[in-house]
Amino acid sequence: MDLLIAIALLRDPPPADVPPAPPPAPAPDAPAAAPAPPAPPPAPAQPASLPAPAQPASPTTPAPASTVPAADAPPVAAPAQPRRVHIVIDRRTERGGFVAYEDEARIVIVRDGQTLDLRKDEILDIIPLIDVSAPTPALIQQRDGGLFKASLVDDGFDAVTYRIGAVTASLPRTNVYRVILDIPFEEKYRRMKDAAGTADAAKRLALCDWLYRERRYELARDELKPLVEETALPEAVALLRVVEAQLAVQRGSASRPGPAAREADPVPDEPEPLPAHSGRALTPEEVNLIRVYEIDFDRPPRVQVDREVALKLMDEHSANPMVPHSAPARDQLASGDPLNIVRLIFSLKARSYYPSIKVLSEPSSLQMFRRSVHDGWLLANCATSGCHGGPDGGRLFLMTKQASTAGVRYANLLHLLRGRPKGLPFVNFESPMESGLIQGGLPRDEAIQPHPEVRGWKPVFGRSIAPQRLADTLAWIRSMYQPRPDYPVEYQPPRVAVPLPGSPEDASEPTR
Repeated sequence: MDLLIAIALLRDPPPADVPPAPPPAPAPDAPAAAPAPPAPPPAPAQPASLPAPAQPASPTTPAPASTVPAADAPPVAAPAQPRRVHIVIDRRTERGGFVAYEDEARIVIVRDGQTLDLRKDEILDIIPLIDVSAPTPALIQQRDGGLFKASLVDDGFDAVTYRIGAVTASLPRTNVYRVILDIPFEEKYRRMKDAAGTADAAKRLALCDWLYRERRYELARDELKPLVEETALPEAVALLRVVEAQLAVQRGSASRPGPAAREADPVPDEPEPLPAHSGRALTPEEVNLIRVYEIDFDRPPRVQVDREVALKLMDEHSANPMVPHSAPARDQLASGDPLNIVRLIFSLKARSYYPSIKVLSEPSSLQMFRRSVHDGWLLANCATSGCHGGPDGGRLFLMTKQASTAGVRYANLLHLLRGRPKGLPFVNFESPMESGLIQGGLPRDEAIQPHPEVRGWKPVFGRSIAPQRLADTLAWIRSMYQPRPDYPVEYQPPRVAVPLPGSPEDASEPTR
């Protein structure tokens, strides 16, 4: 608009009997008597009257001859870089350009000498393009809904150029919907905290949950404590326990020997099948595949991808802009950090290559399941022969033979993840406290769905019973990869021959 005003003043100078305005002071103060605002730009039928945009490549490019002021005219500052946008007009038509004019109802863009005047109520979206002077962390949203992190190099009209590690690649604009700068954590935190305020408990709880997912446990605790004191929200109380448990784990980890001093996770051997209850342990290949789906790049496990596999992947997807074009660049990527190949496999959605990723140690979420849930309390409290480890186990039967092996442990995990007795999932990722695994372990007066009346049953945790155990279990549920993948493992949970006495369940029904 400043550019339009300046051009309008040059085309319509003040009358001769009005003295010219004095030269502006060094500081860019507003003039004492501002001229009347110019009329809106003409209709598209007269595109020649719209100002052409300044050359975008350099803000110091000289102005066109038609806009050079006369010698006695006030000096005009060089215009700033025009704003760039990509406009989705309809499902078939899209245009990009420099914004020459915009108000609440219209937007006018100019590019390559062509002018386009559009009504905002007749277009689908206006996507701002981002100008960066150096590679900048960003989130790139693709047209198919995919989203990945990269360093933005250029958010262009026709393509988006980005960098991942040492690899620079481009995606055509037809494959990219929007680029969002990945602002620093501190700025995100400030904005979310300002938006939450002090009166909206739900927004404050959402802020705390975000801090927990970002693993900023101390900040989460500092936000949760006053929220619990003021509102006593059950969700906030439970989350505070989980956060304090994570802080305790961190303090304990700091006092234990480092990874080099600890034994590596054993490579699982294939255990013997368990025919007594029609169940089986998972194979090493199935164990590895589950580990692949649970890889967390913030706390990555040790992985290995053969160089030949990496080169074959890049050959098959050579047309994809995420794959380096030159042979030396591909060779460098294939011979470097295997995690970069894993990232590329995930970005390409090359699921046929998932089995080629060798996960040599347990991902953090599966470690938590093993230590805090499966070996921590589930086997000892629920998998006894008189409970879920025997013929009276009902819908949840847990295998105990060779339970220290990954094949049996992950088989029990699959049963928990896929089981939905009476519509209540054993593990509810949207509302962890409503998981059947949690509800069945709470005292009956604290549970929404109490455990059935069964001889010998007793609660595993609650407000006054092993609160740390409850916090650890909730922490494990929250640590699993989101959104939840469906492991491509063909597995039928064990079925018991005898239903729970007095239960209406029929043993012939499927257990999932």
